Amino acid sequence: MPYQLTVRLQSAQQLFEVVTLSPTSPHYTEFTAQPAMETVRDLLLLRQPRKTDEVELLLVLPAAHIHPGIDDELTAAVRRWVRVQNRMDNESTDAGGAIGRRLFAVGVAVFLLLQTAAIYLRNYSDATNNDPLAAVAEGLSVTSWVMLWFPVQTFTVEVWRNSIRRRRADVIERMTVRTAADPA
Repeated sequence: MPYQLTVRLQSAQQLFEVVTLSPTSPHYTEFTAQPAMETVRDLLLLRQPRKTDEVELLLVLPAAHIHPGIDDELTAAVRRWVRVQNRMDNESTDAGGAIGRRLFAVGVAVFLLLQTAAIYLRNYSDATNNDPLAAVAEGLSVTSWVMLWFPVQTFTVEVWRNSIRRRRADVIERMTVRTAADPA
């Protein structure tokens, strides 16, 4: 059985466009506050269906909006939309990875420089029994480790997270749409 997400809308266009609705309207939901596909994609990325899962979007519409072939039309449109969003995410991720690699190299250089200065000052403060200088040395040492945090995170954890996100985005790209008439 496919992983299914049900969305109730007033028209299929709400998948891709915002229709102005007041929050006091009974039709106002998490799928109408912005284009519904943005919410659908975000929810699916958060819930992370397995790469072998089939994803089905059950779109509940007023009966007047359903016509023969609408499921195929919407499936094609949703897949195009998701493909474009995935491509933009991948380009952004690739750019972030390039920045991360540069930051890692710079971070290591700054780390080594600050650690060298900290060790020199610590040794000098020990020889002269200078406590304020020892505090500065300790501050430089801590600062060097903190400065290395972001580049290491970008170079490791973010790469792993983006890899998982890309695999899940591929699953979402195969999503199918099925429409059903709103019984209300």
